[in-house]
Amino acid sequence: MKISTMSLPEDTKQLLEKYGLHANRVLGQNFLINEGAVSSLIAKAQIGSGDTVVEVGPGLGTITARLADVAKRVIAVEKDPSMVEVLRMELATYKNIEIVHGDILEFNPESYKLTAQSYKLVGAPPYYLTARLFRAFLEGTPAVPSSMALIIQKEVAEKVVSAPPRATMLSVAVQLYGNPSLAVTVGRGSFLPQPNVDSAILLVENIKKPSVDEKILFGVVRAGFSSPRKQLGVNMANAFHIPRSEADAWLNKNEIDPTRRAQTLSVEEWIGLASSAPSS
Repeated sequence: MKISTMSLPEDTKQLLEKYGLHANRVLGQNFLINEGAVSSLIAKAQIGSGDTVVEVGPGLGTITARLADVAKRVIAVEKDPSMVEVLRMELATYKNIEIVHGDILEFNPESYKLTAQSYKLVGAPPYYLTARLFRAFLEGTPAVPSSMALIIQKEVAEKVVSAPPRATMLSVAVQLYGNPSLAVTVGRGSFLPQPNVDSAILLVENIKKPSVDEKILFGVVRAGFSSPRKQLGVNMANAFHIPRSEADAWLNKNEIDPTRRAQTLSVEEWIGLASSAPSS
């Protein structure tokens, strides 16, 4: 049975029945059964005939097959061994798909001859994985993707795109690397089983490493957000174990009022602080 994308609810149910499977709640599996959502994800990802795509959470291969129709190379990384079996059986005719049985958080792009900006990350990962997925493919590897197109929980997507004065630790952590945007809302009825929340297609484009040491940078950001309701001067003095006067001087040097809160700072201001951070 070749995976079809014309009747996703029926195809999904047939595949699950054929292999005697069901959604694994421990792994946070929810199968995408909305053809419009699949089409939107592929369109927003802007996959070209020369592109390499790393897919997170391919599941039954609904998105995988569509990616393979337009991309040069698809590396589908699946943790569930039962789903790996389905993918290898149902997608066997696709010569440009590589099925990888493994944890996406442990995926090493360089092991697949991928370099920085040489591939795109696409998929509908389990909700619980989102924050760690960003960290793994942005901070955790020198071979960052050129872009990301992911279907994630809408509430989380909204946090990622939030800007000062309502920035979050997550929004800063992503925006230090690229430009995120919330593209399309995906209703909860688009999945089987149906989750309790809506999703959204999140794009992160123009990804590149920041111009300062990442360890220092995130040390500064974590310090700033350690107590979001407190003033930056207080947080920085406590985190770096320096007098308040020294923390204030450091902030003033970067033209940042020490009484401001972390959620009001721009990405450029965080980078400036990291460039002149005191030793902790």
